[in-house]
Amino acid sequence: MMPNRTDAALAAVIALAGLVQVTLWPIADGVLGQVFVLGTTLPLAWRRTQPIGSSLVSTAFWLIPTDGYPVLGFITVVLQFFALGSRGRPRSAVAVTSAWAVVANVVGTLLGPEALVAAIGGGIAVVAPVLAGQLVAHLARQNAELARLAARLREERLRAEEAAVGAERARIAQELHDVVGHEVTLIAVQAEAAAAALRMAPERAAEPVEAIRVTAHRTLAEMRGVLDVLAAEDGVRGATEDVTELGRRAESAGIPNTLTISGAPSDQHEPARLAVNRIVRECLTNAGRHAPGAPVAIEVAWQPHEVRVVATNPTSAVAVPASGRGLTGMRNRAELLGGDFEAAVRDGAFSVRVAMPL
Repeated sequence: MMPNRTDAALAAVIALAGLVQVTLWPIADGVLGQVFVLGTTLPLAWRRTQPIGSSLVSTAFWLIPTDGYPVLGFITVVLQFFALGSRGRPRSAVAVTSAWAVVANVVGTLLGPEALVAAIGGGIAVVAPVLAGQLVAHLARQNAELARLAARLREERLRAEEAAVGAERARIAQELHDVVGHEVTLIAVQAEAAAAALRMAPERAAEPVEAIRVTAHRTLAEMRGVLDVLAAEDGVRGATEDVTELGRRAESAGIPNTLTISGAPSDQHEPARLAVNRIVRECLTNAGRHAPGAPVAIEVAWQPHEVRVVATNPTSAVAVPASGRGLTGMRNRAELLGGDFEAAVRDGAFSVRVAMPL
């Protein structure tokens, strides 16, 4: 297996420095010093691709008796055995390799002129990096598992949000059925009354005709509020539409509003962005339905760790909704993402406040 380029370059630099040192200040007879340097440093090139094999090869050269060590020898040992601890598999092979390294260190010390106590430092230089490498590898695996769990949780939340959107669309369909069906039924009844009046008493036809006109206008207003502000045209518009566009369409539908947006969501905040769009949409619709003509002020604040939505209407022109399905839907959206929802009359105005973590 080819060595890692970075490790190969590092091994070459350390080997060159060691060769210069043992040439100027020999640590063994003849060329044994140079052999010791090359044998203990060049395997570093394979420390990440072949951690067990490179460790076994390098420690075999520790059996050469020396009087001292290369200056960078400690760094070589730490790098080699940290890689063994973090990348070596299976663990039994790592344990055997580490034990072999300790034995080779003791034997090499006994064969050389140094005192046996010097082997203690070598043993620590082997065991400590191995344990540190195993700890780092364990933490890395934990982090990877947490990342997978977080991704799975985001997917589940997104699916739950999609299910909530489906439920919301079903609610809108039911609302259209209830409102429009009721109003159209009234129009039909009033039209029959007007037709009968025209045949039997034309002077009495004005009243049912006027009732038809009023009911028709009211029905159109209801449909405009539901269709132009709430309903998603084919299930895509509501998911991708910008909040600013929601405000513009609501304004054109006869719902005056002031929309203030600070910050912006990132690609990772798609569930929160969709929830904000739906909540703003519902606030605009509630304003148009319960306070026609009254201005609604909406603030959307994207902050580093949460997003806040505040919508306010003056109560002087508002029939405050009690606990309708619109408010319940907004509460469910907020709580689905771990947020908070509050709707109340405060300081002479009906307000909706939502905060969701990011």
